[in-house]
Amino acid sequence: MDKRSLLAIVLSLIILIGYQEFIGYLYPTPPPRQAPAVPSEQVVSSPTPPPPAPVPESVQRTSPEVPALSPPQEQEITVENAVYRAVLSSRGARLKSLILKDYPGDAGEHSPPREMVRQGPGDAAPLEVRLEGNGTRLDDTEVVYTVEGGNIELAGSFQDQATLSFHGSLPDGTPITKAFTFAADSYGIQLAVRVRQAPPDISSLSLVWTETLDPAQTDDFYTTYGPVALVGRKFVYEGASGLDEPENLGPGQIRWAGFTDSYFLAAMMPPPGDNYRSTFRLVNNTARTSLILPWTGENEITFPFVLYVGPKETQALNAVDPVFDRAIDFGWFHFIARPLISLLRLSHSLTGNYGLDIILLTVLVKLLFFPLSNKSFQSMAAMKKLQPQMERLRERYKDDRQKLNQETMELYKRNKVNPLGGCLPMLVQFPVFIGLYQGLMYAIELRQAPFFGWISDLSSPDRLGSLAIPFVDPPGLPILTLFMGGSMLLQQWMMPMTTGDPLQQKMMMLMPVIFTVMFVNFPSGLVLYWLVNNVLSITQQYWYNAQHASS
Repeated sequence: MDKRSLLAIVLSLIILIGYQEFIGYLYPTPPPRQAPAVPSEQVVSSPTPPPPAPVPESVQRTSPEVPALSPPQEQEITVENAVYRAVLSSRGARLKSLILKDYPGDAGEHSPPREMVRQGPGDAAPLEVRLEGNGTRLDDTEVVYTVEGGNIELAGSFQDQATLSFHGSLPDGTPITKAFTFAADSYGIQLAVRVRQAPPDISSLSLVWTETLDPAQTDDFYTTYGPVALVGRKFVYEGASGLDEPENLGPGQIRWAGFTDSYFLAAMMPPPGDNYRSTFRLVNNTARTSLILPWTGENEITFPFVLYVGPKETQALNAVDPVFDRAIDFGWFHFIARPLISLLRLSHSLTGNYGLDIILLTVLVKLLFFPLSNKSFQSMAAMKKLQPQMERLRERYKDDRQKLNQETMELYKRNKVNPLGGCLPMLVQFPVFIGLYQGLMYAIELRQAPFFGWISDLSSPDRLGSLAIPFVDPPGLPILTLFMGGSMLLQQWMMPMTTGDPLQQKMMMLMPVIFTVMFVNFPSGLVLYWLVNNVLSITQQYWYNAQHASS
């Protein structure tokens, strides 16, 4: 393989794998820490929230037969539909729990259902409302709302939706209402926040999603985990390990903001507007994503939000609003990744095994590029035949680089050989390989999907046994990855060397080792794809060599 071919492969390797490793070195995961109290997080509050309907002072003092109203007691209200079971607290009218019925937790397919709410220190919970302006800060974290309605059961009922309203007063007496509307079979929730008679210096209202960080996920370099937002058409993600400094977005078109991991999303979408802001910050090991809307001084105003709390699954996201679909970040080649994942789902409806589906999809892609691969083999074989003449040219013009290049190009021209013929077919295939790579890396369909034997989760690294090996986490033997490395080594050995440079040949033979180290902690579904692709390439190379053995 000549220097241009080597350069193309090395560049591909850097784009495919090296980017992740490079970013990992630039931004190492900091150890868990307790952030100091941040003055800006302090709010005006009172130890005893006022009742929603104040009783005149004269009545309280002079009428013993009419007792003074006591503050309402904290209540928990359960809402259950076909896909989740949620618990809301009247203290702050916030989410205390939301369990996804169809998705097990992260401990395995037999673990309890996935919990989407991780409460922080001091019972910090999502969906806090905050008013700010000119030094005034009011929030509803300690407001005990009165509840209009009770437990809601939409699962199996004939209702399409139901509404739960919370009425309360902020610490300064400002009336506030939070009305939640739940659908029977959707991960979407409508939230209307109504505020009346707010102080005149208020300039913004914020809705906040809080997420206490899980050390197991913040330490995992290959996992997407942290605050996220869609600003215009730009996907903005901040890993939890990069929250040492607050991040401010906007003002602009904040389409939604929230918190994500590789497979699940909690997002808040405001009404249409182009003057919104969002902030990401870390407080007491709790990530806070704020969606900030301007306040223009109305005496009474209602802010409608749409919430999505559920899996990053295309149909579920689009059923609430197509804008949430951008949460599945398939990278630059998303237009390739999406149809390939759709084919994967279609195949699964027939096979019932995503491991088999990955194999079938890889075979399909390989068949599509079969002619291009043959062109690449043909070009490399032609280059190999010219190696003796190229060596003589290098010896003759070893002191004249310009003349060597000129004579080399004349040699190619006389023999009708394109020196880029081996690279161009690979470059054409490269976007498809990257699209499939991205799709398999982030497809929720592979989460906890078994293949066979020791491969019980295609979204996790393959491990057999529990032998502790350096740089291999979790412990165990990465059997599938070792097979992949061996297949790459065999493939390199079978490919005709188009360069006589011993150093370049050694570098090419080192690439299987580099890939094996890179892939050792990758999801087994991705490793399976790469292994099958290598086996098919070896088969095609063997067939080509047999067909042209006498030529």
